[in-house]
Amino acid sequence: MVKVSALILTYNHERFIGQAIEGFLIQKTDFPCELVIAEDCSTDGTREVIRRYWEKHPDRIRVLLNRRNIGAGRTVARAYQACHGQYVAMVEGDDYWTSPDKLQRQADLLDRHPECAMCFHSVQLVWDDGSRAPVLYRPPQIKDRYPLRDLLRSNFIGSCSAMYRRGVFGPHPLWYYIMPVGDWCQHILHAQHGDIGYIDEPMAVYRQHSGGVYSMKPVTYRMRIEAEMLRRFRCVLGPETWGELDNSSCKSYCVLIHQYCDEGKLPEARQCLKEYLHEMHLSRHIPANYVLNAAARLYTPRLHRLCKRVFKRMPRGKPSLPHPVSTRSVASPAAQVAPSTWSPRT
Repeated sequence: MVKVSALILTYNHERFIGQAIEGFLIQKTDFPCELVIAEDCSTDGTREVIRRYWEKHPDRIRVLLNRRNIGAGRTVARAYQACHGQYVAMVEGDDYWTSPDKLQRQADLLDRHPECAMCFHSVQLVWDDGSRAPVLYRPPQIKDRYPLRDLLRSNFIGSCSAMYRRGVFGPHPLWYYIMPVGDWCQHILHAQHGDIGYIDEPMAVYRQHSGGVYSMKPVTYRMRIEAEMLRRFRCVLGPETWGELDNSSCKSYCVLIHQYCDEGKLPEARQCLKEYLHEMHLSRHIPANYVLNAAARLYTPRLHRLCKRVFKRMPRGKPSLPHPVSTRSVASPAAQVAPSTWSPRT
C-alpha cells in the first residue's frame, strides 16, 4: 500500500520539470511512494520531458494529462483526489526537493503526531537569473506546531514544502475554485482539522524566475491579492475565524496603504483606504491604531512625520505609533517576498 503520494503540478515548465521529478527520484524511504504528475495541457515541451521520465520509471510514476487547459484549481483538486497515499506531498513543476530524506521525515512526523493534519519545512528562495543571493524562507516565529489562527494571519508555508494527511476533508468546496491563490486555501482546508507541524530545515527550493507570473509581480499586486484572500476567507469560513481575519485584513490593507505612499501613488492609497472602510467589520479585533496611522500618513503626512520623530526619541517602554508590517513578510524578516502559488504562476 502506498504511504506517500508525491504530487507535481505543472504547466509550461519544460526547463524545470526534470529537476522537480529528480527531486522525487532521490527520495530514500522505508515505505512505498508514488509520483503523480498533473499536467494542465502545456504549450511547450513539458509533456515530452514527462514522457521520457515515465518510460524509465513506469512503476513509480503516474501521469494525469488534461485534455484541455482547465486551470489551477480544478487541476489541483482532480490530482489530489487521484492520489493513493495516506499522505500527499506537493510541489510545483518549477520548484524541487533537495533533501533525500524529506518524505521520510515528514511522514514520520505525521505518524508520531496524529493531531497534525499537515506539516511543512523551510525552503530556499533561489533567483534563476542570479540577481539575488538565495534567501531562507521560513515562518516569522519558529514553533513546533502552528494552529489555524496563525495561518489566518498570512501564508507562511512554501507550497513545495507541504505534506498533507489525505482524507481529512471530502471534495474540495465550491469556494476553493474561485480563490486567486490555491495553496493558501489547500493549507487552510487541512488546518481546519488539526495542527500544522514544522521542521526547521530547508529541504526544497522555491525558484524565482521570469516565467513566474505571480512572484515577479509588483509588491502592491501581491499585497492586494493577500487582502482579497482575507476578505474572501471571511465570507466562507466559520464565525470562530472572524476575529483573526478582521485583525489580519486590517493590517494587510494598512500595509498596502503605506506601500502605495512609499511609491508616491497617493490616489491608489486613498482608494485602498476607501475600500477597506467600506469592507471593514466593526469589532474589538480591529487594531484601530493601524488605521489611524495609515490615514495620518495619507492625509496629514507632515504631522505623521513629526509624530514619528517625537515618538522615536521617547525612552524605551513608552507607547509609540504602531509601525506597519513590511511588505507582506511571510518568511523571515530578510525574505520580503510572496509565497509560491499555483494559480497566478500558471
